[in-house]
Amino acid sequence: MVRNEEKYEQAVSLRKRGFTLEEIARYCDISKSTASKWLKNKPFSASVTAQNKHRAGVENGKRLKLVAKARGAERKLRYKDAEASARVEYDNYANDPLFVAGLTAYVAAGDLADDNVIRFSHKSPELHKAFIAFAQRFLGVEKTKIHLWLQLYGQASEEKAMKQWSKCTSLPYTAFYKNQFVNKSSDKVLQKSVGNTIIASTYHKQKLKAWVQLVKKSW
Repeated sequence: MVRNEEKYEQAVSLRKRGFTLEEIARYCDISKSTASKWLKNKPFSASVTAQNKHRAGVENGKRLKLVAKARGAERKLRYKDAEASARVEYDNYANDPLFVAGLTAYVAAGDLADDNVIRFSHKSPELHKAFIAFAQRFLGVEKTKIHLWLQLYGQASEEKAMKQWSKCTSLPYTAFYKNQFVNKSSDKVLQKSVGNTIIASTYHKQKLKAWVQLVKKSW
């Protein structure tokens, strides 16, 4: 038995019009639990709930699209800023030996196809050391953001290889991704390994690509 018949009838009417339980509770000055109790056995209430959920999902989807669009616009502006900064900085760095060495090394052994990740691959730990120094000094990449993984051949010792690369590049073992073996079943022990320095940053990659384009034009 409902104590307040007037509020009950008002709640039923509002529910039929598609109001949520929260809205009904507020308009009728009752608790949400009371509104739910009054309406839970009404056949139309379940369909209203489903409609409201669908409507909320649609509205939420629209909101997420707007947020994604806004963030995308912000990223584009940031990347344009990276390119603009790169052009100004290039003139200041062009005569620095480390800048020239690091940039030239990336032109020769770096990935230019991916717009989001800096990936430098070479068998020389010393060249990686130079590129890492270049990334830290000129791109401003924090050391903790720099990672490395090794491509090992035959029965090469992963432990020895990591020790050699860590010592040369000054990157700790925690900076290493999972290493990969090629022809591990081979009986040959090949001491050479290929290192892959990874920096996952679209902003820094855009700046680096701008520098690559500029240095190529100067040749």
